[in-house]
Amino acid sequence: MSVEVPEQVRVLNVNDDLSSRYVASKVLRRAGFEVVEAETGLGAVRQARLYRPHVAVLDVRLPDISGIEVCRTIKSDPDTASVLVVQTSASFVTSADRTHGLNGGADAYLAQPFESAELVATIHSLLRGRRMEVEALQRAEALAQADQRKDEFLAMLAHELRNPLSAILTASRLLQTRDAPPTPRLAATIERQAHNLASLVDDLLDISRITHGKIQLKRTKFDLREAVTRAVETCRPAFDRRRQELRVLTLEQALPISADPVRIEQILGNLLSNAAKYSPERGRITVTLRHELRDQKPWGYVDVADDGVGLSPEDASRIFDLFYQVDASLARSQSGLGIGLTMAKRLVDLHQGVLEVESEGHGKGARFSLGLPEVTANAEANLPAEASPADLRGARIFLVDDNVDACELMQWSLENAGCKVTTASDGGEALRILTEQRFDVAVLDIGLPVLDGYQLASAVLESLGSLRPKLVALTGYGRSEDRSRALRAGFDEHLVKPIEPEALAHVIGNLLKTVRVRLG
Repeated sequence: MSVEVPEQVRVLNVNDDLSSRYVASKVLRRAGFEVVEAETGLGAVRQARLYRPHVAVLDVRLPDISGIEVCRTIKSDPDTASVLVVQTSASFVTSADRTHGLNGGADAYLAQPFESAELVATIHSLLRGRRMEVEALQRAEALAQADQRKDEFLAMLAHELRNPLSAILTASRLLQTRDAPPTPRLAATIERQAHNLASLVDDLLDISRITHGKIQLKRTKFDLREAVTRAVETCRPAFDRRRQELRVLTLEQALPISADPVRIEQILGNLLSNAAKYSPERGRITVTLRHELRDQKPWGYVDVADDGVGLSPEDASRIFDLFYQVDASLARSQSGLGIGLTMAKRLVDLHQGVLEVESEGHGKGARFSLGLPEVTANAEANLPAEASPADLRGARIFLVDDNVDACELMQWSLENAGCKVTTASDGGEALRILTEQRFDVAVLDIGLPVLDGYQLASAVLESLGSLRPKLVALTGYGRSEDRSRALRAGFDEHLVKPIEPEALAHVIGNLLKTVRVRLG
């Protein structure tokens, strides 16, 4: 059955009485409807099949077959089943007659004589119901499609998580055997796969934060050409594995932009990874930097063009939608969750930039264009300067984590940077040590036994006051709500696991600057 919301409503007026048919048609046309007529039951069936009306005003008493039979015939034909039928009669006006007509498939039943306004209002009421039906069907279809895409995404997520976990477990077991491959090689494998795993988790957290508008950009001034260079070098192994040719056409002049450099590299990395994934082996990917005026203002552009599978017009219009995939089978052998382009588009929007796609169709490649406004001389003075981390030598650091392995590795990396490190594995022990010793910075896990991280921070604030160390929350909970809760509890910083040793050292270094200024 074809169901639609009509713009111009066509009404089939069926009545063997010429004067009654004439009056009804005049009323319907005056109300703005297009009208076709029939004076017999068989004629009504033919007109319905020929003109496909949206509504039929159908008299019960007809010279050949009854209106009830006409209604059943129209409703049983898939081509005309969606026609709304208003049954009318001057003879069959009892409750039983109305029941018979409605049971025969009619959508409404009017007893003659009826007012013109009543007929028009009945048709409008049926059309409103049809519109609601269509909208409900569209919503149900959209929800079903979204649910299917979600299920496909979760299946892909499980697949992607198992790959690095399998490699990490295998390498770990090999380290415990006598005939293991060289340790540096296994360590490199574990590190690489752990990075892959962390990247998947970061993508999931990022898309959630971006979708709900809970991400903050850390803007600074830099050259867009440098971001392209770094992104290309990061993604080059993916091109090398598929023996693809990567050309970068750069500019001599700088492209100064005010943006979050980490996020811009993330956007470019997603575009480059997408090009590698959907291009054939030995394919060609071209990255072009250009300068253009947009609305009379200078903009820097990066075009990423490939000779891959290409996009249909429908795919191009939906390629940035969450969970939408052109064809999952095309890239099933490649890594990733299929949310990179959605994330890229929303990050570009946060930068007030543009991200567009062009393709001539399937098999003809695609070109993604990233555009960002350049920094003018007037705006340059307002850009924040990047802070450099402080020296960590001699810093007194307290690490609290019930994951002994993670705690030992953090301790080792900080001691290598010159810190004096003390550790604890539960909140009760940590509070005792904090009241007996003095530290510059305390890094606390949130999910601790005895006292959790929030309780521990509250106890430290109450017992030590101004003598307390700077507090850093290190946790697997990375939502903006979790960060806000940590800051309200008294933490000075909130970091999400896993964190690179260099990043942890950088945060501690910045906190040490404030400690040393306060002391001296």
